[in-house]
Amino acid sequence: MQTRNLGNSDLNPSILGFGAWAAGRTGWGDVDDSETEAAIRQAFDLGITFYDTAPVYGHGHSEELLGRVLKPIRQHIILATKTGLVWNDQGQWSVNVTKANIIREAEESLKRLNTDYIDLYQVNWPDPSGKTPVEETFDALNQLVADAKIRYIGVSNFSVQQLVAAQSVSSIVSLQQPYNLFQRDVEHASLPYTKQQNIGFIPYSPLAQGLLAGKFNYLTRLPKTDVRAQLNPLYSEKQFIKNLVIIETFTGIARSLGKPINEVAINWLLYRKEISSVITGVRTPKQIKENAAAAKWSLSREDYEQISRLFETDSSYVI
Repeated sequence: MQTRNLGNSDLNPSILGFGAWAAGRTGWGDVDDSETEAAIRQAFDLGITFYDTAPVYGHGHSEELLGRVLKPIRQHIILATKTGLVWNDQGQWSVNVTKANIIREAEESLKRLNTDYIDLYQVNWPDPSGKTPVEETFDALNQLVADAKIRYIGVSNFSVQQLVAAQSVSSIVSLQQPYNLFQRDVEHASLPYTKQQNIGFIPYSPLAQGLLAGKFNYLTRLPKTDVRAQLNPLYSEKQFIKNLVIIETFTGIARSLGKPINEVAINWLLYRKEISSVITGVRTPKQIKENAAAAKWSLSREDYEQISRLFETDSSYVI
């Protein structure tokens, strides 16, 4: 599979990455570990070398599973995890980006991932309270780099202003944010800035957590325990119906290209060369095989622009 450089680092991830949120199981319904393990092996066989997780995914379960399966091929892959989200005994999470917590989390992640080093260590969320100075957070990460426990520092869900502040303390090689045909706010500031600064951009939720995979119809009702129903505004009842209407038109375009909509949605992201790797959430070998097919072809400029216009016809689609 094709690779692209991750910002100003020497990491060259595959253009499709393996997103391991669902591997944590919590909030994703019936997820089977053996299926996830098979999907990880299938991903590597398909040329996927970039694997992204976080401690908060299943309270360490996702990291443990990846660490077990990826151990035999560790030297051939790029392993990314995150820091800064902690949970209590009730499973409720909060942001903690203090130096003590970051050092503690790094040690625990190394053990769960069954590795001596983490290729890309990302701050999962910025501190909403602003109580922890940015210098404290990123000095801790600099220390981890100096100690060879992590290779590079990235951030996730940071605004451009927050990214600039982080850059004043550390060398930041990547920014991870949600980006898909429905959620395109990053085009206004984040993408232009990362391109200018040679920072790798990593979209997550490229299929809008299933909306752009053709999984749902007008009768679909997600259980209240599903993370999409809890956290994603695209799945609010009114917005969900609007989204399905535009997907009908999008499906027609995909059909004219002879491709399923999941491939077209991923390919639309890959058209932008400033994107280093697109993280696709995976549960099964079938899913990773379907998504990996998007890396085998490219949209024409005309088709890219047609699809872009379709999803700009109603500002409510841009969240």
